[in-house]
Amino acid sequence: MEATTQLLELPNFTTEIIRQGQGPTLLLIQGGGTGKSAWSALMERLAPTVTCVAYDNRGVGRASDVGESLSIEDLARDAAEVIEGLGEGPVHVAGVSLGGFIAMRLAAMRPDLVRTLTLHATAARLDRRTIEQGDFRRRLIELGVPDTAGLIRSYLRAWAAGSRGLLAELPGDVVSHRQEFSKRNYLGHLDAIRNHNMSASELATIKAPTLITAGAEDILCSLENARFMHRHIPNSRLLVLESAGHVYYFEEPVLTAAIQGGWIAQHS
Repeated sequence: MEATTQLLELPNFTTEIIRQGQGPTLLLIQGGGTGKSAWSALMERLAPTVTCVAYDNRGVGRASDVGESLSIEDLARDAAEVIEGLGEGPVHVAGVSLGGFIAMRLAAMRPDLVRTLTLHATAARLDRRTIEQGDFRRRLIELGVPDTAGLIRSYLRAWAAGSRGLLAELPGDVVSHRQEFSKRNYLGHLDAIRNHNMSASELATIKAPTLITAGAEDILCSLENARFMHRHIPNSRLLVLESAGHVYYFEEPVLTAAIQGGWIAQHS
C-alpha cells in the first residue's frame, strides 16, 4: 500500500503528513530534530491493518519554524491540531523520545483525542546523563564547528543503538531535516527537551490505555525512566526489549510493528 503526503495548514502552524495503510488511525510523533520519514519502515509493516499518519514537528521538514521559544506544551498543542485537522479523533497515539514527551503531555491535556497511548524510548523526567547529552549538542552548535549537522548525526549514530554497536545509518531527515541546517530550530528542540518534566501527579491524570516500551541498553532514556512512568500512569503496561538501544523502532521495525499493532488490536 503506497504512502501519500499532504500539506496541512492548521490554525496555528503548518506541517506535512505522510499517510499509509488501512484500519484504525495511529498518529506517530517523532523525536528531537527528526522528521516523519524515520517512521517509514514501521509504517510499511503496520499498513495492512493500521492507518499510520506521521507528521513533522515544528522546526522540521516543511513544518513551521519553532518561533521565539518552544515547549513540550506547544508541541502537544500542535499534535492536537493535527488530530483535529484529520477529523478522525480520538486516535491511537505513539511517540518516541521527544515524541513520547509530546504524546504523554497530549494525553494529559486532551484525553478526548487519545484512544490509546504508546510511549517508546522516552521519559517523563530527565536524568543528569540525558541533560548532559543535550548540552553537548548545544555546545557543538554554539561553537560553530564545520558541518554541525553531520557531526551531530555521527554522534547520534554512536549512542543510539544497543549491543550491536554503531548504527549503519540514520534516516535522511534526522538533524539534516531541511536543505540548510537551522541552528535556531534545532536549539528550539533542545530547549523543549531540557525543560520537559511530568510529575507523578501529572502522569496519574492520563486515562488512555498506555503501553510503555523501553530498550534495556538505552543510554538516553533509561530503563528507570520507563519504570517511573509505569508506576505512575494508571493501568499502564511496561515492555522491556533486551539488547535494544534508543532507536529500536528504526532498527527492528518488524518487532516494533508486532508490538504496536498488537496493542492497537487489543483496543480497537
